[in-house]
Amino acid sequence: MKVIAICGSPRRGNTEFILNKIFNSLPGKKELILLRNKNIKHCSGCLSCDKTKKCVIKDDMEEIYNKLKEADLIIIGTPNYFDNVTGLLKDFIDRTNPLYMTDILKGKKLINIVVGGGKIKNSQRVVNQALTYFAKAHNLKIINSYFFQALNLKEVESNPKTVKKIGTIIRDIQKLKCKS
Repeated sequence: MKVIAICGSPRRGNTEFILNKIFNSLPGKKELILLRNKNIKHCSGCLSCDKTKKCVIKDDMEEIYNKLKEADLIIIGTPNYFDNVTGLLKDFIDRTNPLYMTDILKGKKLINIVVGGGKIKNSQRVVNQALTYFAKAHNLKIINSYFFQALNLKEVESNPKTVKKIGTIIRDIQKLKCKS
């Protein structure tokens, strides 16, 4: 199974820590994409991709499209910014429009990971408002969504309960691999 993990955090913090722990535990074909290190421009809304299924903007999304096409499992990690995904992740989501209404991502598995400083129910809104629609638009199958409460740097890694929760996510992913 090919796994692509996408980190929507603009800093090296709790979300990236979680994704790295998961990523480093998985064998086989995998890639961690740190959106903060990519040149991804805003969608211009030109709608050219509706006709051609290709984006006219030339940047790092071109390589990411191919990685998404090859993936069996996509893991998206984002901090909670005002009960929504980060701007980096929103740009990524918007730029997947060329794949919209195609079967390119249909049936691929999706796991969401949201880290927020507030209550867990606030982070659940991130999935309900942004990531569920993203999954529906691309016919992705949401396997599960995991929520972490953390605000300060290194808060997740210093909390035994959250480290244990990461272990649960890893086991859940490994079970998926057995079913593939």
